[in-house]
Amino acid sequence: MLLLGATFADDFPVMNKEIRALPPDVAARYLARSRDFPLVRVIEQADLPSALRGDVLVVPDEDIMRTLVARHQLDSGRSLAVERTFLRWDREWSLAQRPATYDGAVAADELSRLFARQAMDEAQLSSDWWRQVGAIAARDGSILAIAHNEHRPTEYSPYLDGDPRNDFSRGVHIDLSTAIHAEAAIVARAARDGVALAGADLYVSTFPCPGCARLVAEAGFRRVYFAGPYTMLDGDAVLRAAGVELIYVAGT
Repeated sequence: MLLLGATFADDFPVMNKEIRALPPDVAARYLARSRDFPLVRVIEQADLPSALRGDVLVVPDEDIMRTLVARHQLDSGRSLAVERTFLRWDREWSLAQRPATYDGAVAADELSRLFARQAMDEAQLSSDWWRQVGAIAARDGSILAIAHNEHRPTEYSPYLDGDPRNDFSRGVHIDLSTAIHAEAAIVARAARDGVALAGADLYVSTFPCPGCARLVAEAGFRRVYFAGPYTMLDGDAVLRAAGVELIYVAGT
């Protein structure tokens, strides 16, 4: 049993994002003590392909191993067996089937700062490892709904099965996620509970992503107050086209 060591993360940064992963030496000790494998070894990049022995190579069916097999011709002179054993989301599985700038209005009144800070506090309730977002829907100074981004079917989903987002940069294939975004949660719950959002204001800790921007526009929000930028501002054009006023909250 050969385990990939830390140097492989130089070429495969996604390995550094995998928060479930044990350090290679710890994993090797665990496997050795299980006595299911006569030899367990951690290998590094420089060990390939010389570390391989035998006529059959068995690898998991995921993108890092497929790349290594092709790059180092690990199947040369031996049979290759690819096992469909789930280790983590990879790019192939999850795909099956401008710097943030702003030129709009700025709000610095106490109510705007209060709701923006509440949205930021709500964001801290998120269990998401990489990104926490909070949102508040309000009308005439009264809160209609409040939410943060949450994972489904449980908060532990990305830590049990891995997060398909790990293989993509922010703003790329944002639909591939186990989370429901804060803004989407507000719109969905309002629809469930019969709460009208048309003409209401939305306060978000982070500027809405393009998908949420479309929901916000269709829900009929009048204004979006945001405390922080988003890497991809495609949602900017969506909201402007729908007549939604965009307001940056200063002093939060």
